[in-house]
Amino acid sequence: MDYVHRGTGDGDNPQPVRSSNANFSPPVCWYTAMTPAQMKAEIMARFYKAGHDGSGTTYNFYNDQNNEMDGYKYNEGKDGNWWVLTWDEVQLNQPNHGFCPYDDGYFWRPPADPPAGQITPKMLADAAYGQMKLPSKGVDLSPAPENQKVNLPTYVKFQRANAQVSVTAQLTEPNGQVLAATVTAVPQSLRVQAGTQYARPGSCEYDLGGAAALNSAGAGCNVTYLKASAGTYPFTADMTWRVWWTPTANSQPNGTPMDAGFSEFQQDVTVQEIQAVNR
Repeated sequence: MDYVHRGTGDGDNPQPVRSSNANFSPPVCWYTAMTPAQMKAEIMARFYKAGHDGSGTTYNFYNDQNNEMDGYKYNEGKDGNWWVLTWDEVQLNQPNHGFCPYDDGYFWRPPADPPAGQITPKMLADAAYGQMKLPSKGVDLSPAPENQKVNLPTYVKFQRANAQVSVTAQLTEPNGQVLAATVTAVPQSLRVQAGTQYARPGSCEYDLGGAAALNSAGAGCNVTYLKASAGTYPFTADMTWRVWWTPTANSQPNGTPMDAGFSEFQQDVTVQEIQAVNR
């Protein structure tokens, strides 16, 4: 499977998306359809690889499989397909990837009885979602993080030329059919937290509505620190992204909604008392 990443995520400290659905897990395997000729080529490729790798047991297994299937010509001329278990190598390399729910490595099925694990655009969309990286940086504070003041509002600024991020997952089936799905994410809201009980309010949420810019100077909510920091406070900005998918190789508007995504950026702020000089 090929992945194509587009958007601004790569330039803004990209982090893997955190899904709002704690149970979400991208697919790691599925069944790919093969013709009899393609299946024979697949078996022989595994046979030769085992020989090259010096794996005698595997070499003998695929030799036996080929001899057996050659006896009935790999079902050549019959209606149906071979279905071969296929793995997404990118997902397999992820530290906490899901498990494959299918056991059979390959089998024959008539046209009216495809397996449950047949690859679909929705499965591709889930795979693309799992590969999405969202910008976790890009929130500027005024006053500057190292120069926050007691009783002075903290304004949040967010500015980017294009806040849209997308990932396309695409593969070509052995019969030549191209399947693709593109997942697109745009900023929906931003929630900031002061990182201390000595702030009023302790958090604010701003509606972004897909926009690429925010300046909270005119907003009705801004964090205000009430006490100087003995060191620093951890100021956190959590962005919620609206996500959708389309069965296309490019991002399209108004697709099928998916679970919202989250990205987080934390920075330390130093809060000082405002010093006044009496004359």
